[in-house]
Amino acid sequence: MNLSIDELSPNVHSGIRNSSTWLNGRTAVIFLVMIFLGQNWSKAHIIPRENLHPVAEAYRRSTFILNLNPVVWETVRKDLNTITKYRNEFSTAGGENLNQQHENGFNDKSRREVFQQMTKEVSVICQGHLKAAEEFFEDSEKAFEEVKKAQGVFTAFAVLLREVDPGGYYRLGQSWLGMANALGSPGLLGVGVVEADQRGFERAIQVVINYLERNFGEDFNPPKGKRLAPWPVHSPTYNPSARVSVRLPPGSNINKQIPRPRQILNMTARGVDESETPLIAVGDMAFDSALIFGEPMRSIGMSCNNCHNKSITNPNFFIPGLSQREGGMDVSNSFFAPHANNGHFDPLDIPDLRGIRFTTPYGRNGRFPSLREFTRNVIVNEFNGPEPDPVILDGMVAYMNEFDFLPNPYLEKDGRLAENSLAAAKRGEKLFHKPYPQMGGMSCASCHIPSANFVDHKRHDIGTVKGYAPNSLDRALDTPTLLGTLWSPPYFHDGSQPTLGAVVEWFDSTYSLNLNSKELKELTTYLETVGDGTDAYEDTVYYLDAEMEEFSFFLSAYEFLESKNLQTPLNLTFQTIAFEIRNHQWELQDSQYRPILGRLAEIMDEALAANQSGNVEEVRSKVAEYRNLYANNVEFLK
Repeated sequence: MNLSIDELSPNVHSGIRNSSTWLNGRTAVIFLVMIFLGQNWSKAHIIPRENLHPVAEAYRRSTFILNLNPVVWETVRKDLNTITKYRNEFSTAGGENLNQQHENGFNDKSRREVFQQMTKEVSVICQGHLKAAEEFFEDSEKAFEEVKKAQGVFTAFAVLLREVDPGGYYRLGQSWLGMANALGSPGLLGVGVVEADQRGFERAIQVVINYLERNFGEDFNPPKGKRLAPWPVHSPTYNPSARVSVRLPPGSNINKQIPRPRQILNMTARGVDESETPLIAVGDMAFDSALIFGEPMRSIGMSCNNCHNKSITNPNFFIPGLSQREGGMDVSNSFFAPHANNGHFDPLDIPDLRGIRFTTPYGRNGRFPSLREFTRNVIVNEFNGPEPDPVILDGMVAYMNEFDFLPNPYLEKDGRLAENSLAAAKRGEKLFHKPYPQMGGMSCASCHIPSANFVDHKRHDIGTVKGYAPNSLDRALDTPTLLGTLWSPPYFHDGSQPTLGAVVEWFDSTYSLNLNSKELKELTTYLETVGDGTDAYEDTVYYLDAEMEEFSFFLSAYEFLESKNLQTPLNLTFQTIAFEIRNHQWELQDSQYRPILGRLAEIMDEALAANQSGNVEEVRSKVAEYRNLYANNVEFLK
């Protein structure tokens, strides 16, 4: 992240410009690091990847995972190896406990002990760099490098300390600044010389070491009854009742992909004005809203659109401890919905929702007969949401039922390949329809029926799911469509196959089909042709204008909702528009119009307040004000 001083928040900017204390280059680096540690990037639409010290990244990721049920120990082991590697730079003795646990294996009873030892090791690493900085004091550049390393490791604790021990966090911040100042500065051409202060340097270091020793030293014992975290229980300014922000672990990516997938809504493709379809507008709004869910979805600002961006799967989606690979997640986990946790790690590939009205039943194992029932389960049981208002559910179903497949010029209306298809694809089509004795006389087309959008609305056990016991019958999965699949890797219910070619090879190997290399390529070419479609992605990375137009579409449902006195959907509409505008404001190409976006969000806040107080006329006035302000500035909001 590259920010100029003018791009900092106004208070920070003013503080730097007006400070009577001259900041040397080293101090400025430490100062800016402390500022950024205090920022909360979780509400950004596009969240930049954190650039953390490897120890801090490993610690924060494993802390997140150790609080899950179940724990993905494979990831934790890798992080422990990272921490042990850096710990061994100072002494190999400290890693003995972690190494012993490696040898004995991990289980649920281990999580507290692992976290306890891991925290102590991170503290030792931070202290080791500070002590090295003291030794290098005469060489200010080496000393400063050690201070930077120490502070990088300290970020493992810093985010939590800022919230639960702001007093201690401030004192430590002063100490980090003191270290940089105490190293002195040669100035420029003899101007601005700052003499080194060894005693001041050592005092500043000792403040940090004392804090680490007191809170995360040999006596560190995380409080029982609280989630595992580096609680500074021995700090006199520790506030055990402080509100702690929800954060995803390092390595997470819930950003919507850019360029954005092209969404085809059947109604708009037929020329219907979106503002004339209020129920669909309600559904579109709810699909984009984190507020239909419970915590922690609301806090991290995650909506249906993060996983199913404009109806297609998000192939980059990943949360350590919840995802096995990119493009998937365990949706029955203890993080998003503890009450619905099934206790085992079973991540699923995010499904493409294009053409969803044609692909019943729903859920990877086809356990939901209706889209409405499936949607309610996602809200309530996967993401901890309240019971949704019936109009919200009706709207979401209406909206998703408008999702259409990409037009495919290589397919006839009955699913057969068109004449303009490649010859290799046509040969692959014959292989697709060929009965295979190894599959009980069935062909690929037996389940993926071309004339029925390549589905059969049934469930089959093809051998990709491991049952709970020999001969158990819990392995059946819903038949997915093949339409649009070229644009929605990876494949299978768990995303285990990266390409369509890998899918073909898996079937050939698993069922001993004995296809030669030419036939494998031809069958793959056929699948790629069936899975193709025109203009799968938009041709621009700038889309704020399209988002703002969509927010106006959300608001077009106002008259319908008001006429029916539907207060909950009305409140949600105002909240969602304000929330989304603030998330998208940083995408504005001409920043001078940012106040316009800010005012539009404020108007929605005011409309919400008026609606909650029952002031109907004020609500109408605010809706009109929003529409006028947007109409007068629409050409600039892009």
